[in-house]
Amino acid sequence: MLRKSFFTKLLIAYLIIVFAYTMIAVCLSFFKDSQRVRSELSQNQQNFLMQSRDKIDTKLGVSFNLIAQLRLDEHVVKFAEKERNYYEITQTSYALQNHIDAFSEFGYSIDLMKTNDDLVITPQISSDRRRYMEDMGMTNQDLAQLGTDSTSPNITLSSSRNTSAGDESASIIIVNPERVGIGNSLFFVVSFFEQLLLPPLSSDTQEAFAIIENGRYVTLKSSFDDKRGKELLTYPLAQLDGQATADYTKLSNEKFDFHLIRSKTMPQWSYMYVTQNYSLADSFTPNLKGAALLLVILIIVGLAFAYTVSRRMYRPVGHLVGLFKSYGEPAGTDEFAFLNETATSISKANEQMKSALNEHRLSMRDKFLRDLLHGLISPDKVDDLLNTHQLQSLSANLSVCVISFSNSKELEEQYSKEAILTIKSKTSLIIYEQLKVHFPCELLDHDFTKFVFIIRDSDTESIQKKLMKAMAQVEDAHAYGLTAAVGQPVASAGEIDRSFIQALDILKRRSAVDKTSVITYKQLSQVQMVSYYYPIDTERELISYVIRGKRENALNTLNRLLSENLEQRQLTRQQLDQFSLLVLATLSRIIQQLNMSFEEFVQAHQESLDIVQHGESKELMVSAITTLFSAMLDTIDQQNEMMDNSTVKRMIEYIHDNYNRDLSLSMIAEEFNFSPGYVSIAFKNHSGENFKDYLNFYRVQQAKEIMRQQKDIKIGDLALMVGCNNANTFIRMFRKYEGLAPGQYAKKLNEKQ
Repeated sequence: MLRKSFFTKLLIAYLIIVFAYTMIAVCLSFFKDSQRVRSELSQNQQNFLMQSRDKIDTKLGVSFNLIAQLRLDEHVVKFAEKERNYYEITQTSYALQNHIDAFSEFGYSIDLMKTNDDLVITPQISSDRRRYMEDMGMTNQDLAQLGTDSTSPNITLSSSRNTSAGDESASIIIVNPERVGIGNSLFFVVSFFEQLLLPPLSSDTQEAFAIIENGRYVTLKSSFDDKRGKELLTYPLAQLDGQATADYTKLSNEKFDFHLIRSKTMPQWSYMYVTQNYSLADSFTPNLKGAALLLVILIIVGLAFAYTVSRRMYRPVGHLVGLFKSYGEPAGTDEFAFLNETATSISKANEQMKSALNEHRLSMRDKFLRDLLHGLISPDKVDDLLNTHQLQSLSANLSVCVISFSNSKELEEQYSKEAILTIKSKTSLIIYEQLKVHFPCELLDHDFTKFVFIIRDSDTESIQKKLMKAMAQVEDAHAYGLTAAVGQPVASAGEIDRSFIQALDILKRRSAVDKTSVITYKQLSQVQMVSYYYPIDTERELISYVIRGKRENALNTLNRLLSENLEQRQLTRQQLDQFSLLVLATLSRIIQQLNMSFEEFVQAHQESLDIVQHGESKELMVSAITTLFSAMLDTIDQQNEMMDNSTVKRMIEYIHDNYNRDLSLSMIAEEFNFSPGYVSIAFKNHSGENFKDYLNFYRVQQAKEIMRQQKDIKIGDLALMVGCNNANTFIRMFRKYEGLAPGQYAKKLNEKQ
C-alpha cells in the first residue's frame, strides 16, 4: 500500500510538472521569439537609418568643406570680383576639377554661377545659364527662390522630376549662395547622384527611404508595391517632418512604421525610412503550426516520461538502503532522507579527496618542473619523474623561453601587486593557448614579473616567430610591453637547466639587442661586443629626461649606457672615441633645445670635456660624463627657479592676445626666450594644464562669446576668427569641451534668447 501510494504521488507530481512546464515553455517560446524578432528588427531599422544619416551627412559635409575652401581660392575670388576674364574662368574650372577629383568616390560635382552673370563654370566646361539649367532639370522658378546675395537660403532641387522613375541619372541639387570677395555673391551648385547618395534597399522586403525638406519630398526611393506606394505618397509629410529631431524618432500607423532623424549637416533635411508595420498577428500565423506541434510533442514525451520514472523510482530504494546499512540504520520509515543524507556525505568526502589529490598533484608537478629548470633533479631520475607527472612530451629537443614585462616599474607604479599577478596570469594563459597549437609546451610561473615556457622544439627561429605573434596580440590589446628570451635548445630534459640559465642571462642583457621583443641566443651571440652601443631610442629617452628635469630617470638611463659600453664591452681606442663623440653630440642637442650658450657650457666644464674627448681611463670617463650631465640637470633646476608664476601669467596673457593667430608653442618659446620643450613642461607645472589644451579651451570660450553676439555667423567663419584654419578641427574641439557641436550650441542659445 505504501508503494502504491508513493507511486501515485510521484505520477501526479510529474504530470503536473510536465503540463505546467509544457504550457510555460510553449508560451515563452512563442512570445520570446516574437519579442526578439521585433526587438532585432527595430534595432536594425534604427541602425540602418542612423548609418544612412551619417553616410549622407559625411558626403554633404565634404562638399560643404570644399565650398569653404573654394571661397578662399584666389581664382574663385577674382572670378567673383571682376568682369569676365577667361583666364580666371579657366583657372576656376581647374580648381573645381582638382577639388572634385580628390573626392570623386562621393559622387557629386560643384558648379559656379554669378548672381549678375549668366555664365556657369563647371569642372568640365563652361556654359550659359539657360542651357545649364535645362541640363540640370532646373527652372527659372527654382532660381527665383534665391536672392542676390549670400544671405539668401540654400535651396534643394531634384532633377528626378524631369526623368523617368528609377533613372540612374537622377540628381539632388543644392544651390548654396556664398559671398566671395568684396561685394559679390556666387551660387555654388552641388549635384549629388541619387544612386550614390541614397542607401541601397533590400529586394526581399518592402521599404522606402526618403529625404524630406519643409514637408515635401526631396527624393523618394521605394520598393513598396503600387498600392502601398500610392498610400505613402499621399501621407501628410509636414506632420512627419515636424516631429523629426536630431535623435531617432519612430512613428507608426496601422500600415507603416516611419523612422525619422534630422540631418546634422543640413538641418532643414529630415531622413525618413519607411517599413511595414510589424504586429503580433504577423508573427502569430507562421508560428502557430510550430507552437501546436511543439505542444503535442512535449505532452506525449512528458506523459511517457512521468509514467516510466514514477514506476521505476521506487524500485531501487530498497536495494540502496541495503547497500548503505554499513553507514547506519535508517531513522524511522523515511528511507529517502537517510539515503539522501548518506549519499551527500559520501559525495562530499569524495570531492574533498579528489580536490586534495589534484592540488597535491599540481603542486608536485610544479615543484618537479622548477627543480628540473634549476638542475636539482638527478639525470637518472628525470625520465621516471616525467612519466610520473605525465610529461613524456618533454623528454627531448627542448627550448626554454622566459617572458617578462618590459615596463615592470611603470606597472608597479600604476597597479597593486595583486593586480599585476592577475595581469601576468592572464597574459601567460593567453600566450600559452596560442603556443600549444604549434608545439607541445608547459607553462610555469617564475617570479613576480616573469613566467617560463618549456617548449618541445629545437627550431629557435620558428619559436621566435610564434612568440612574437602571440606577444604582439597581447601588446596590441593592452598598454604594457613584453620581452622574451629563448635559450639554446638541449637534447634532453636533464640538460634543460642550461637553456633556462642562458635565457635568464639573455633577458638581463636585452639592452644589447635593440628594437626586438623576442631575443634568442643566436641574436645575442651575433652582437659584436667590440662595437659601441648607442641606440637612437635610448638617446631620445635620455634627452627627454634631462630636458624635463627628471634627474633619477636621466642618470639611470645614462648609467645603463656607460655600463654597457665602458664595463661590459671591450672597445678599441677608435670605438671609444666614437662613443665619446656621440655622448658630446647628445649634450649639444640638449643645449640647443634649451637655447643655452654652447661656448659658456664649454668654458664652465672644460676639464670634464677634455677627459671625455681624450681620457685614457674608462673610470675617469664615467665620472666626467656623469659630471657633465649632472651639471646640465643643475642648469634645468635653476631655470625652474627662474620661471616663476609671473612669467607663466605673462605667457597666458600672450595667449589671450593672440589666440586668433596660428599660435604655437615655438612662438611662445621664442617670445619669452625659452626652449619649446621647457616652456611646455613649465606651463604644465605652473598652470596645471598643457599648452594645447589651455589654448583650445580658451578658443572655445571666445567662440561661444562670438556666437552670443553674432547669431547667424557661419561655422567656417567662426573657426577662422578663433584661429582654426579647418572647420572640422574646430567642430571636434568645440564638441570635446562643450559636449555638443557649435551648430547645436547656437540653436540652444537662440532658443533661450
